Amino acid sequence: MSNYIHFKGILTELNETSSHFALTCQKQEDNSTFILNLTKETLLFHSTSYEPVPVSELKQGFFIHAYVHELQPATMIFPPQFSPLLVLVNEEDLFYGNKVGTYNAETSLVEEDLRISISPNTTILNAVGESIAAEMLDGHDIAVFFKMSTRSIPPQTTPQKIILLGD
Repeated sequence: MSNYIHFKGILTELNETSSHFALTCQKQEDNSTFILNLTKETLLFHSTSYEPVPVSELKQGFFIHAYVHELQPATMIFPPQFSPLLVLVNEEDLFYGNKVGTYNAETSLVEEDLRISISPNTTILNAVGESIAAEMLDGHDIAVFFKMSTRSIPPQTTPQKIILLGD
């Protein structure tokens, strides 16, 4: 079971404050609203190219997937507000494979539901965008980006990009 809560919606409003950007989003399934507060530490990537996206390129109508650690404090107001660690965006509702969770090098599993095979072509970065060795991932939370996976249980994939979250 993942330590991250996954939020998805459509960007309806973008506001800049002195300390962060506030993204107002609407969930597609029930039209409820939530706000994502993005800081300098928030990782923001395109959902299909896996490249970083500057906040200045966000527009109303973008599709948003955000990941918030389950133990992170949240403001108790309405609409709910969260400070996500990772946000994926796209102009269309296109989200290829991605998984956020704790990596176990012994089993090659992210959580218990995705087996990864790291290849020499897999880009592995820390949260500030520096290349790191695969050995640094064990026991840590990571974001995995991939195009295809098997239909086995658990699914297996060779990721295009892995990002070490935190640490």
